[in-house]
Amino acid sequence: MYKILILFSIIFLSAFTPTGLSQDYDTGIGARGGVAWGLTVKHFITTRDAGELLLTVRHNGLNATGLFETHLPVFDTEDFYFFCGGGLHFGLWNTEEPKILKDVKANTGIDIIIGLEYDLEDLPLSIGMDWKPGLNIVSDFGLTIDEIALSIRYVFD
Repeated sequence: MYKILILFSIIFLSAFTPTGLSQDYDTGIGARGGVAWGLTVKHFITTRDAGELLLTVRHNGLNATGLFETHLPVFDTEDFYFFCGGGLHFGLWNTEEPKILKDVKANTGIDIIIGLEYDLEDLPLSIGMDWKPGLNIVSDFGLTIDEIALSIRYVFD
């Protein structure tokens, strides 16, 4: 609970920081690799706030996560950003050995995300690394803390 309070404090305080520097792209689509791997789509709503959709595979199942993220420049640079945020996930998992649509459980819960992202200046790519712990609330109540991932996105202006 203490860590969640700190995260929301960072998000709240970031609303009052200058917005002179922002990401150089509107939408990015790419791959996410890590314990859970899959697809990522990030779209900037404002110059520093973005929504991200993750479709990932893990534990013999599929997970969809929607996140809201705030981006802040790191070391006063134009291409390197710290981001943090939160959201919700919904997943369908096989409880035993992989069996198509047998013993499927639905998991729903909340997620937080903290990471760094670098927007390549000469190529239409961004590279990010993040940590996204989650808490399953519906079915299989529990905390997932091992979600560290690398994302590479093709970006559109």
